Amino acid sequence: MIDMLVLRCNFKKQPHPFKLGEYEYPMFKLDELGIPLEKFIDKDGEVMNVRHPWERIPSSFEGMAFKVFDHRFDALDSFYVEIKASPAKLMQGHNVFGSSDFYDCCWTMFELLYDAYPDLCEKHLDFLSWSLVQIDITYASRAKNNQEARAFINALQNVSYGHTKSRTGYDGTAYFGKKNSRLKKIKVYHKAAEVAETVKKNEKSANAQALAQIYTDSLLNFADGMIRWEVSLYHRYFERLGITTNLKEIFQTNAFSSAYLQNYWNAATSDLFIALKGQSMKIINDDEVKKALRLKFSKISEKTGKTSTTAADSAFRTYKDIRRDGYEIMRDVMNLRTFQRHLKMICECGVSRAALQNMTGLDDGAKIIPFVRFIEVNFGAQHPDWYVQPAPKHVYEPQKKVVNFK
Repeated sequence: MIDMLVLRCNFKKQPHPFKLGEYEYPMFKLDELGIPLEKFIDKDGEVMNVRHPWERIPSSFEGMAFKVFDHRFDALDSFYVEIKASPAKLMQGHNVFGSSDFYDCCWTMFELLYDAYPDLCEKHLDFLSWSLVQIDITYASRAKNNQEARAFINALQNVSYGHTKSRTGYDGTAYFGKKNSRLKKIKVYHKAAEVAETVKKNEKSANAQALAQIYTDSLLNFADGMIRWEVSLYHRYFERLGITTNLKEIFQTNAFSSAYLQNYWNAATSDLFIALKGQSMKIINDDEVKKALRLKFSKISEKTGKTSTTAADSAFRTYKDIRRDGYEIMRDVMNLRTFQRHLKMICECGVSRAALQNMTGLDDGAKIIPFVRFIEVNFGAQHPDWYVQPAPKHVYEPQKKVVNFK
């Protein structure tokens, strides 16, 4: 699926531009474009550095970022606009899965810009200059459950191969490639965790009721165990391959069809998947540890006959803290007697002290799982069975001009 698009369009050349040397510059002012501006005023009251900040153009579901870049007097740059958004979120309100129709995704963004700024689009933009700046292509593989998905992704942070080096990520997220790369970046993350955060955020939104109808139980269940492989490819990546980034040419050649997107994604991730072949990881099942602690250390009250799991759950929280922050950190920040008591309880349930001291190299009580289980991407199963994919809203017609937004 296409998870993010960044598109750029230049301004039209004016019939009577201002000339400075060999360069020509449009003479109109930014405040003539009808866009919100930031103005800096110096101590003498002079207006300095007028600029257009990134703004959010709202839609029915999600917004689209928009900005006018005014570099008219920079010989190395130009005067252009950029728009960026997740087409899936614009179209359906979520990006658990989404469209791979490049043309449809682009035109969804074009129409949103045109609806917000029709005069700007018609009078000032050179639509034949629309180009691709960045595309995020995302596919998913699956683990048995969310715990395995998170453990696998965390294990990825120790993997590198060739020019694809791992970077330190967050719990449930791994990054590959240089942070400031102008060619490509790879991000692997646990989708269910991201969806859970989105649902919490949606509850505080003014549009909470409508968003709740989008994030149904069926959608949340489909995200469980999902491992997302997101590849960000930039215009220089395609230019080095001799692939055009001009949108009119892309539309005419169909160079970003679903099949081509898969090819670009496969090529960009090839080094990483080579590094993962033959590797394995060790994992302790947290649910089994919790179950064992409760079975061994729960107490039944003589007065009420009720079962108390307080001691067991307290030890389990310490176990989770060790997994998150490390053995030595928790030993230093906790009351030592409490830490040692919990440590003894956990070890009696089958998890060795050595395993706790080195959670990235689990041994006793751990299960060895080959990476191949997690890296198999089924391109034919990127949508749930219950989903009926709608026909593209926009169908490319060769005789249709790309400048025609109506």
